[in-house]
Amino acid sequence: MNNLNWNYIKEKWNHAGFQKYFQNTSWMFFGQLSMLISLAVNIWLARYLGPQNYGFLSYILAFVGVFSFISGLGINDVLIRELVKHPEKKNELLGTAFWLSALSGITAFIITSVSALFFETSPLIKTLIILYSTIFIWSPVNIISAYFQATIQAKKNALAQIIGTVIVSLFKIFLILTGKGIIWLVFAFVLDYIVGAGLYFYNYLKSDLNIKNWKFSKILAKNFLEASLYLMLSAATGYMLLKIDQVMIRFYLTETQVGLYAVAVKLSELWYFIPGIICGSIFPAIINAKKTHAGMYTSRLKKLYIFLGATALLIAIPIAILAPWIIKLLFGIQYLESTQILQIYVWSGIGFFLSTGINKYFLAENYLKSILIFNSVAVIINIILNIILIPRIGLTGAAWSTLISYSITPAVFFISNRFKITKENANK
Repeated sequence: MNNLNWNYIKEKWNHAGFQKYFQNTSWMFFGQLSMLISLAVNIWLARYLGPQNYGFLSYILAFVGVFSFISGLGINDVLIRELVKHPEKKNELLGTAFWLSALSGITAFIITSVSALFFETSPLIKTLIILYSTIFIWSPVNIISAYFQATIQAKKNALAQIIGTVIVSLFKIFLILTGKGIIWLVFAFVLDYIVGAGLYFYNYLKSDLNIKNWKFSKILAKNFLEASLYLMLSAATGYMLLKIDQVMIRFYLTETQVGLYAVAVKLSELWYFIPGIICGSIFPAIINAKKTHAGMYTSRLKKLYIFLGATALLIAIPIAILAPWIIKLLFGIQYLESTQILQIYVWSGIGFFLSTGINKYFLAENYLKSILIFNSVAVIINIILNIILIPRIGLTGAAWSTLISYSITPAVFFISNRFKITKENANK
């Protein structure tokens, strides 16, 4: 029996399809080495700036992040799905997505800049927000990353991420060692997107592919916009969930409090790339299963949810226990107040991991309105709880607000046992 099981495992391991997705997923994880490099440099940066100045920087990044949903229009997931379904339309799909992304990036830059001019009183904050919002101009490059993801070529994305991170990290280290101020540091974050754009285009051209072959299609543009409308609005609520708490903390408290909170958020969200990689890597396989075998499709989804939930739990438990030592070791005693925030916030990862898988299911079924509804409810609850809890219990109130709001989607989804949603309720 044991020999039988071993032969079965060996057969599955050597299967060409499994090896293809396993290697692709491995490269996607390897690409996240860039996150570890970036984390190390950002820890150094946080210690260099101190809680107040680090909170100042974090607020600028969070303010711009709230408007990120405009850039890209939520097209990438739709683009990946269409590239998998219709690889013969590659040039039309990429060309149309590029120009739509370029237009949305410019729009995002303008709206963010105008918002800074209207809502911020500090000339320095206005200037830095406008400077950092130039990252939206580079948003069209994401379609190349989406192409490599759809065609199971994660190696090219991974190499671009790592090389880009190393270059920018060296520049940040130079700025720290030479004692540069906040303006230079914000520019370094912008440089990250510029270098990344150059590397993605280089990889695309090196793959014997020609950007000149891209074509814009009005019909595809209309289809993209119709399909991505709910995704864009869903992305808006998603980004608000990630960033709005830091913006509200500055409104109610101080930059120092934002800095303390941002440290806990960074350590918790460090792992948020994992569900994206897992889902992104096997999403093409899930779509193919949906086309060929309904039973296999449902089975793969259920296994995905279990795997995502278990992974998040294994991450949260040790971090919650070791939080005081982690904070002191990495950021120093000046950030020890972040400990309790981290111990609460880290459990939000379970809801985030599961919601990522659930959203992929909605996307596969084309139930885009469901993504928007779930995300909208979560962000409304998050804002209401922040308004109630931050003035009363401070930073832990913001952490509890995030934990509760992230738990809404998976709780409702699984309690109602909605592995299959009727089109009447979803209203595609």
